[in-house]
Formats: sequence, C-alpha cells, structure tokens
Amino acid sequence: MKNPLRNIELDRNLIFFGVIALCTLIILARLFHLQVLAHDHYAAIAAREHYGYSELPAHRGEIFIKDYASGENVRVATNSTLDLLYADPTMVKNKKLVADRLAPLLYVQEEARKADEDRVKTAILRAKTAEELETVKPYSDDELYQNFYNNLLEQVSSDIRPVIILGIDLTPAQTEQIRELGLAGVEIDGTGQLKAYPPQISDLKGTAQRLAGVLEIPPLQLETTLRGRNRYVVLKRKMTPEMSAQIKEMIGNDETQSFTGLGLKEEYYRYYPEKNLAANILGFVTPAGDGSYGIEAKFNMELKGKKGIFETQKDSVGRLITVGDTLIEPAVDGQNIVLTIDRAVQMAVEAKLKRAVEDYRADSGQVIVMDPKSGRIIAMAHYPSFDPNNYGTVYDREEIRLSEKEIADLVPIENQENSFWLYRNVAAQDRTLIFKKELADGTIAYEHYKNNIGPEAYQNKVVSQPYEPGSVFKVIAMAIAIDDGDVTASTTINDSGVLKVDEYEIKNVSARCTGRLNMAQVLAQSCNTGMGWIAQKIGRNLFYNYLKRFGFGERTEIEFENEHPGQLSHFSQWADSELVTKAFGQGLTTTPIQMATALATIANNGIMMQPFIVDSIEKSPGNWQKTESTVLGQIIHPESAKTIREMMIGAVEDGVSGNNRMERYFIAAKTGTSQTYKHGKPLTGAGTTIATVGGFGPINDPQFVILAKLDRPRSSEWADQTTSNLFKSVAEYLFEYYSLPPDKK
Repeated sequence: MKNPLRNIELDRNLIFFGVIALCTLIILARLFHLQVLAHDHYAAIAAREHYGYSELPAHRGEIFIKDYASGENVRVATNSTLDLLYADPTMVKNKKLVADRLAPLLYVQEEARKADEDRVKTAILRAKTAEELETVKPYSDDELYQNFYNNLLEQVSSDIRPVIILGIDLTPAQTEQIRELGLAGVEIDGTGQLKAYPPQISDLKGTAQRLAGVLEIPPLQLETTLRGRNRYVVLKRKMTPEMSAQIKEMIGNDETQSFTGLGLKEEYYRYYPEKNLAANILGFVTPAGDGSYGIEAKFNMELKGKKGIFETQKDSVGRLITVGDTLIEPAVDGQNIVLTIDRAVQMAVEAKLKRAVEDYRADSGQVIVMDPKSGRIIAMAHYPSFDPNNYGTVYDREEIRLSEKEIADLVPIENQENSFWLYRNVAAQDRTLIFKKELADGTIAYEHYKNNIGPEAYQNKVVSQPYEPGSVFKVIAMAIAIDDGDVTASTTINDSGVLKVDEYEIKNVSARCTGRLNMAQVLAQSCNTGMGWIAQKIGRNLFYNYLKRFGFGERTEIEFENEHPGQLSHFSQWADSELVTKAFGQGLTTTPIQMATALATIANNGIMMQPFIVDSIEKSPGNWQKTESTVLGQIIHPESAKTIREMMIGAVEDGVSGNNRMERYFIAAKTGTSQTYKHGKPLTGAGTTIATVGGFGPINDPQFVILAKLDRPRSSEWADQTTSNLFKSVAEYLFEYYSLPPDKK
C-alpha cells in the first residue's frame, strides 16, 4: 500500500523545483534583455554618468550672389558674433559712476534722433489744441544725450523689476478669483495677462500665500518671484567691436571693482551685409537658428550643418580625467550657396521698382529678369520689402489720426480683438489694417503698420501669389493657335467688336478692334473678340493640353518653398465662355514665375528651360555642385516662336503696348491689365487692377526676359500707363549693362 504522505512530499518538491526553475528563467531572460537587447540603451546611460558632453556649434553656411562685372561672389548672408552688454543692478555699487562711464560709449546720436522723430510725430497726432501743438518740439542734441543718460542710470539702478508677468493663460475661474482677492500691486490687464508690480506690494508674504492657491504655485516660490529682484538688465545689443573693446578694457582695468555687475555676452547673429537687397529671395534666420522664408528656409538643413560632440571621461566624483580617453566628433559646418542673381542688376531693378510703386501709388510690385537660354534668374525684386537684419520691424506700428467718419466706418476683423479694416475704396478693396489701443489717460488711439502691409513683406510673391494675368496671356494663346496651324499671322477675320457666348457679350477696349483684322493686328491691338475667336478655333482639349505643356497649373519647381501652382481647371469643366476668356487671361491664374518661364520659352525658339536661382552648392570644402540647365521640352516649333516674337514687336511699335517702345532698340513685349473682384463681380477704375508687362530682347538673339507687375496702381488702371514705364526702364538698363548694340536705325 502506497504512503499518501510520500506523494504529497513529492508534489511539494516538484513545485519547489518548478518555482526555482521559473525564477532562473526569468533572471536569465532579464539578463539577456539587459546585456544584449538593451545594451546600447544602458551603455548610453553609463556613458552619460562616466563622460562629460558638450556641443560644438556648426557655422551656418553663407549665401552669395554674383558680381558678374568683377567675376566675384558677394556675401549676402553670413555670420557674425556681437556682444551684448548686461548689468546685475543688485551688484552695481556706484550706479552714477557706471552711467557716467557707459553713456558716452553706448550713445548713438542717429538712433536717438530717429526715436525722437517718432515721438514728435506721435505728439503732433495727439495734440488736441493749437496750444498743445505749439509745445511739440524736437529735443536738442544735448537733451537727447541727457535723456539717454537718465534712462541708462535708471536701468542700472533698478534693483527691483517694475513689473512681472505671472500668467497669460488664466482660466475664467482663476480670473474671477484673483479679481475678488483685490490684491494691491496685482492686476489682470486688458489682454488677460496677470501682472505683478513689486514696488507696490507691501505684504509680500500675505500676497504670495493668497495668490499661490489660485495659481497652484508653492507660496515660498511665489514670494521669491514677487520680490522682483532684478538680476539681469540688457543695456545694449549688437554692440560694435569698438564699443566692446572699450568696455572690456574698462572692466579689465577695474581695480576698485566699481564695475562689478557688468558683463558681456557673445550673441550669434545671421548678418546680411547688403541689408534689403534680395531680402525676399533670402528670407531670414530666427533666434533659434532656423531659416524662415526664402533660400534660408528651403535649404535650412544644408545651411545649418551638424553640431559636433566633445566627450571627456570623468572619475567617480565627477572630475575630468585629463589622461583618460577623449573623443571629439567634429562639427560639420553648413554648406555655402551661390545664387544666380546678378548683384548689379538686382540693385538697379529694386531701385526702379521702388520708384514705380511710389510714383504710381501701387500696393506693391514685383519684377523678374531671366535668361531664356538657361533658365537662370538674373534678378527677382519686390517692393515693399524688409531688412532681414531687423526682420521684426515689419510689425512696427505708428499712430495715425482718423476722422470721426473714418472711425465710424471701421470694420471689425473677426476673431481679432481691437483690429479693423479701414476702406479707402470699398469697390477696389483698397483697405488698410487699423489697430485700436487705450492710452494711459483713458483716451483711444489708432495705429497701423509703418510699412502698410506688416508681415506680408516677407512673402516672395513671384512664386507664391497667383493672379489672373490678363492680356499678357494673349501671347500664349496666339502661340498655341499658330503652332497648331489654326491661324497664321496673316489670317484675317471680320470683327464686329462683340462676341456673344453663353449669356455674355465679349467686348474690346480699343476702338481699333473692329472690321477686317489679321492675327498680327489682333495681338497688337489686344482684341478680346479676336482672341475669343481663336480660342474657339483651337478647342478645349487642345488648348488645355498646350497650356499644361507651357507649365500652367503646375509648379515650376524653382528652389523656393510654398510655390503656388496657379489654377487651371480641366477642360471638361469649361463653359463656352470660359474657353473664350482664357484666351485673354481670365478664368485661370498664374504666378509671375510661371508667366516669365512661358515667355522665355517663346524667346528661346520654343524650348522651355527649368527656371533656377541656385547656381551652386559647396557640398564639402572645395567641392562645389553646379546646377546644370535643364531642358523641359520643345513646347512649340521654332518657326512658331519666331512668328510670335515678330507679332510682339508689332504690339510695341504699332499697338497698345506703345509705351514700351524704345528709341534705339526693338523689343518684344505685351501688356496685360487684369481685373480684381469683390463677391465675384469685377471691379473697375484706378486701384482695382493688376498691371503686367512681359517681354524680352534683343529680338534677334534674346538675352533677357522681363516680367514687371504692379498691384493696384492708383494713378491709372492701365498697364500701358504704369507698368510699361517700369518695364522700359529695366529694359534700357539691361541693353546698356550688357553693352548690346542698337538694332534700330
């Protein structure tokens, strides 16, 4: 007979050994995980404990443009390190002595005068009576210096901060609780910010305890904050090397320690030596070191480079072991970039564009100069623009005086408190952004952006802003009709001056667009009816496919972010009227770079070239990668391109583009005046149009393509009265710059 107790003992042993085996497996599995699977992770942790790390910064790559006259590359974006001067007011003993010594070194009279001009302008606007107006006078040079000195003395004397922001995202419940507390020296301002004014707080401990519960901050921490000890005041940024040298000498020779509490700190800056030149091409770099807009954004990773790592072994108590292993992973500096831009041409075009925008009272303007044979961008200008060294100034505002009627007519902007549109012309959508603010005395003042457009100045509208091109597009439609064999330059029509399509009547601006006309006359006189007839001859399918071949509705892939493809709907969606209107540049949108590229195709015997603005990139020191010109295809036959070029000359010599006519040179050009819309209805009159002129020269061997565009000129609605003068001025400069011989007798 078996002993049951023995069976129980055997079961216990099996369970015991099973548990032991299971634990052993778990330990082995854990060791396998730690030593094999997670080896790299824990090795890194151990390394962090055993080694000291520091980063080696990489230098951002530089950007150059070409000076073709000298053959040199000119820096337009480089790097600079300038000193910041700061003070710890709690450590400055003799504050007057510090102010006495610093003021002559830091004072810049030009800056002081500029600031005083703004003060005077604002004071004039705020003056309510003639007596008040008489008291508004600019400060003398002595007064400007004394004001600077007084402000400097106040800065180094401010041991306690005058105001501290404690919170910006308060809940409604927190806001109500804080207001109910009624604490002295604490307020919630009009923007919802919670502010504390340390000099006004008499009971620091009590205020901190009562406020801490609402903000969920430890009372002792909040009490320290409310004391407002001012340990850091910036006295001057971006000091010149001369300023820095003088202050370093002053601090270094401070035997009496009178200047204890002053310090210099190096700050890295992206520096643009040419200031506004090509700013919309370049973009700028943020304080975080990232490119924004333009080439700086598109090639941010290439320009930025890669930080290096310095690694030093430490002993058990954290001290560096000088004889231990040291590993240096060197920083990789950013790649340098050379642009295709010709510095001399860019400077000249920007100056001419600025003058045109101001003379014709336009909102803005853009000009492209392009080499049709290679696709190289020679110039790309914008106005208004900005200085990338001080890119934040686009947000600068100034007070303006509004009449009672203007104030009553302000239109609030949805979801933007205290922001309004002021319409100068409602029909033309001519408006400016207005900001309302309350002054310290309770009166209301109004401001607008100093540059009138604010951060819109950053945009590269040549690639990012589509628009209806208007009659300049007739060149493309005519080229398609000729290339397809639908018409020749001598094909004639009997034009009645009206073309009925769907429920619409297409009419002309020029009275010369009636009677027997050939195609050369249709283009020269910019006849809408004749172009509509041509579109009907071409047909939807073929017209659409030719437009796609010309690149419309597609990005050119030039080296910028946010390029807009324009809008070209599929031909199956076109009404009869839409087929017709597309022939004279309505019912589709294009960008200036697309339009310039299409015109360059005609100038280049029908061969389309890829537009590009980056000439070369230095992939490694001395290893330059050159951008090669790219042929995109033979879009129209060379004979067709030659015919269109001759017809464009006729538009200048005998047609509506007459203001482009030059005394010593023939040039091919076409104007385009496109309407803008409000609620789907076209607007009319000066200030409502986009005025474009596109063309190229010399006619026998085109060296350049020019596209000039003015947005909403107010002196005249017509391109021939505004943009033609800009186009002609740029063309005259280029003929002379390239030393091209006259071809007119």
